[in-house]
Amino acid sequence: MSALLMVAACLWAGHGVAGKLVTGGWAPPGASSVKADALLSERFHGGVPDLLLLTRTAGSVDAPEARETGRRLVERLCADRKVSGVTAYWTGPVVGLRARGFVPQRLPDVRDPMLRSGDGHDALIAVRLNGDARHAAVDRLVPAVTGRHGPLQVTASGAALVVKELQQQSQRDLHVSELIAVPTMLVLLVWAFGGIGAACLPLAVGGVAIVGTLAVLRAVSEITEVSVYALNVTSAVGLALAVDYSLFLVARYREERATGLAHVEAIERAMESAGRTVVVASGAVVLSLAGLLVFPLSFLRSLAYAGIPVVVLSAVASLVLVPAGLSCFGGRFAGHTRRGLRRIGGTGEGWRRLTVAVMRHRTVAAVGAALVLTALALPFRQASFALGDERVLPGTAPVIQAMSQLRTAFPQSDHTEVDVILPRWVPAANAAGPARLDAYARHLSTLPGAASVRTSTGVYTDGERLQGQSPPIDRRYLSPAGTWLAVYGPTEPFGPASVRLASAVRHARAPTRPLVAGPPARLLDVRHAVAARLPWAIGVVVAATLLVLLLFTGSLFLAVKALVMNALSMTATFGAMVWIFQDGHLRSVLGDFTVTGGTDLFTPIMVFCLAFGLSLDYEVLLLARVMEAHRRTGETTTAVAAGLRAAAPLFTTSALVVGAVLLSLAASDITTIKVMGVTIALSVAVDALIVRPVLAPAVMALAGEANWWSPMARRGGTPAPGRPRTSAEPVVAQGAVITAPGGNLPKQSSCAPRQDDCMDADVDR
Repeated sequence: MSALLMVAACLWAGHGVAGKLVTGGWAPPGASSVKADALLSERFHGGVPDLLLLTRTAGSVDAPEARETGRRLVERLCADRKVSGVTAYWTGPVVGLRARGFVPQRLPDVRDPMLRSGDGHDALIAVRLNGDARHAAVDRLVPAVTGRHGPLQVTASGAALVVKELQQQSQRDLHVSELIAVPTMLVLLVWAFGGIGAACLPLAVGGVAIVGTLAVLRAVSEITEVSVYALNVTSAVGLALAVDYSLFLVARYREERATGLAHVEAIERAMESAGRTVVVASGAVVLSLAGLLVFPLSFLRSLAYAGIPVVVLSAVASLVLVPAGLSCFGGRFAGHTRRGLRRIGGTGEGWRRLTVAVMRHRTVAAVGAALVLTALALPFRQASFALGDERVLPGTAPVIQAMSQLRTAFPQSDHTEVDVILPRWVPAANAAGPARLDAYARHLSTLPGAASVRTSTGVYTDGERLQGQSPPIDRRYLSPAGTWLAVYGPTEPFGPASVRLASAVRHARAPTRPLVAGPPARLLDVRHAVAARLPWAIGVVVAATLLVLLLFTGSLFLAVKALVMNALSMTATFGAMVWIFQDGHLRSVLGDFTVTGGTDLFTPIMVFCLAFGLSLDYEVLLLARVMEAHRRTGETTTAVAAGLRAAAPLFTTSALVVGAVLLSLAASDITTIKVMGVTIALSVAVDALIVRPVLAPAVMALAGEANWWSPMARRGGTPAPGRPRTSAEPVVAQGAVITAPGGNLPKQSSCAPRQDDCMDADVDR
């Protein structure tokens, strides 16, 4: 009842959270590109427009009827209070008219050849919107101005329309993935847990965690900027950890019941052991996610705003709801003992054989697994980090088709624009000003990758001015705020050539310190911001993980080993991501997506946030089982084997459920979502099938008693992790009774009750 009341309160508190979240947060505040963009938009009404209207006519755009229709379109756009400026072929720039409280009686009569196609059938209208409520303006303006207007056929594209299409396509993809993921998850949970009641536990835990986190995000959004991608992190992490934590607790309850414990005692033992595992795993993930808070980008900080509360609430909800459900409904709620986890985990025989093989050939297993992970990680060396653009949308999207038509009619529009603002510097301020601007523009036009430069003194290419010696002054590039130069470069806005051009522009000698805007300049600022804070973020993750695991295990080796294993798993996953999506392999299998030759800079960070928690959960679970066995037997080899046999059915079950749900995202038409789903599912598979069952036990077997070394360890007797074994404790490893976590008591073998001794004998042989 308390949980229901809390959910109701959180639903009320988190209502409307989606409307409070933003789509930006990609650039660090105060960066040069951010300042330049603001000046360019407010004082020069230039830069990348929000909307681009392509007008096409069968005749000439200079025909009287086409010209008059185009001017009426400009008047209609300028009359909208959300339009801050319009630049059209027939009028030139018309800026801030309605925003300044008046509409001119007569529009300028200017013909800008840059906005007219070579054959004369097409003309461009660039529209810039006010900073607030742009999406609402797009929803209102685009239907009103597109379509047939007299002799003109108008189609729309542009940055604002791309964002709108991304939001709509994301919602469509979410519905499709839900239709695939929800039934799949329910079927797998019922199969895994062996009962409908138990299968509802992770759904209840995940629901509480997600709804509670939405309320937290609603409160945080009142204080600071929160990215809309926080919702994706909330749902994905909430469901994944709910499956993990519920699985650990229910499985441990079943194991205790299988040993003959009473119902209440089994719940208490499950909370003492598996509950501690949940607390440690969630604590480590929370402290690690705190590393995202050191970045100055609100997008990355938003991942922490969502990730930290959803992890905490997942742990708390599982520790409250799972024992409550078991207490109220007993074994019937946990599923039948002859069905459930053993369907996936097996009776233990398969894991016993794998364990024997790994332990017997520990060197080969360790080297082989390391080589596989290294091979997967190698493509990551070739990663070319960029930022996402319209190519993440499917080619059938209307805005993509409109942009394709635009590039066909205006090939020059495909060039990347790097904008340079010389703040508070105008050529007319002194006699040498025009000459200095002319020399600066000539120099910029000679930089590698520069196609042309446009400014108030003319158009430049290859160090020469194209409009003669005394061109008319182009006033659009001048403002009391300074002087604007537009440098046109390569076609790939985030490609290496464009980035090199932006860097060269920033370092070129200028009349005053320049501010540089444009896509490649923004990428440079983001890279610099991430690189400057990355060592601090890594330090937080490493220190937090080591501290929690050191306190949990008491062993420095086990803590370091866990961190190294997670690093190997993450790196291998990133390498596979580059090979699949940046290089374009498996494109026919995963559905058509645009291969850009680059990797979104933020995608590895998002993948890390989602996959790191699952990887750490599996590691903590394995270590907990190994330490339990070591406290009973004092033998490292026996403890590792018994721990793997106990933990493997659980993390493979979790990997199957979570991986199947994540793979449903592969059906998305947005490349970014497809990358995240496939990459995280691959990370879970690599971790559950290579790292934990093969590499981790092989390394621990090779380390032997060094596993338990700690500066705090006592000399002699039982090593530091766990309490010493007493004479009252049985020597039989728990692996003898938990090989079938959801099934009956295992059959007695000829080795019982010293089954661990038989394991040692198998390994030694």
